[in-house]
Amino acid sequence: MTLDSRLRSNIVSLYLVQGLNYLVSFVTFPFLARTLGAEGFGVMNYAFAAIQYGVLFTDFGFNLSATREVAVVRDDPRAAAAVFWRTTWAKTGLMLASFLALIPCTFAIPQWQAQAPVFLASLVYIVSSVFFPIWWFQGFEEMRLASFLTVVSRALMLGLLIFWVDGPQDVVLAVLLQAAPQMLAGVIWWSSGWGVARPLWVKPTAAEIATSLKASWPLFLSSVATNLYTTSTTVLLGFFAPAAEVGFFAAANKLTYTAQGLIGPLVQATYPRIAQLAAHDRKGALALIRKSFVFQGGVGLGLTLVLAAGAPWIVPLLLGQGMAGAVATQMWLAAVILIGALSYVYGLQTLLPFGEERYYSRVLVVAGVLNVALLCALLPFAHSAVTAAQVVVAVEGFILAAFWWRARAIHREIAA
Repeated sequence: MTLDSRLRSNIVSLYLVQGLNYLVSFVTFPFLARTLGAEGFGVMNYAFAAIQYGVLFTDFGFNLSATREVAVVRDDPRAAAAVFWRTTWAKTGLMLASFLALIPCTFAIPQWQAQAPVFLASLVYIVSSVFFPIWWFQGFEEMRLASFLTVVSRALMLGLLIFWVDGPQDVVLAVLLQAAPQMLAGVIWWSSGWGVARPLWVKPTAAEIATSLKASWPLFLSSVATNLYTTSTTVLLGFFAPAAEVGFFAAANKLTYTAQGLIGPLVQATYPRIAQLAAHDRKGALALIRKSFVFQGGVGLGLTLVLAAGAPWIVPLLLGQGMAGAVATQMWLAAVILIGALSYVYGLQTLLPFGEERYYSRVLVVAGVLNVALLCALLPFAHSAVTAAQVVVAVEGFILAAFWWRARAIHREIAA
């Protein structure tokens, strides 16, 4: 199966936009690491990781389930609009519930209370996750437009960030200016309908909203589990280690996922197409999955080797000598890029399109529990970012093996 012109255009456009996004990131991220210092950078990322619980609850798996629903009915404007509004209302209710839980926690947990202004400012991330419906763009295979809106908004805010943030005392301002771009992108889209037309108004019923929540429940569980072995690592490290160690881990983690972002356009462009083909042309879906394995695996391997071997030079060059303590952590985390690239192929691009949500969720739940158990067992004795990185790599390897085990049966069945 060859890639059609629309899919090729999506992939190429996403990479062009991703290039612009990287230019902004390679100014923003090193600037903040140098300006805020290891401790200030650690506090900012600790708050960001903690608030992700609210973002996670608000998203509730809709970024996958609603994307898939829209991809299937996108040629029917009314049906697509119905998906949009019941999803948006569900997310709004979940956002309010997140506020009711996180604001009291901010003043009840000692480690949070000490940095309450930073945690409260981080709540803006939850609002932005509702206000800019990136899943709507993805369902129409127009992620290049959503990405363009986001990167333009980030570029507009970058000047303010560099001009106003002068040191560790400006952590709150740094948080607000980093959360603002997605809000601005939402304002542009809601006011103009640029890229993908705003949906018709279709009033959702309570039963429809409940049905959407029920359909997204397995994906929400998988997202919770994913959080247990991603952002929860930063939160747990913050409980057991000094803020500087959190800063080292956050810096290495950011570099890792920034590099892994080069694989993102491939996944974003192919996932809705695979989901659509899985319903009508299973062999076509399998052919596209195999192409994804080659492309994503090749890119992932190259990035892993570059980041692991180059860490002693890349980290000080980009982040300054104050972040030299992140080098060893970075060398370990580089493996996550390749492992993650292949996990996308067997998990997101195979198990989900072919109805294996429950298995997908169970794997991630086990992985999340395993991650937390290992961190709680090891961090009290080894208060270091390196230990956290080693646990992350081990858990990512478990996920890849579990996804491959089930995905190979699906591939064999289709190929037969």
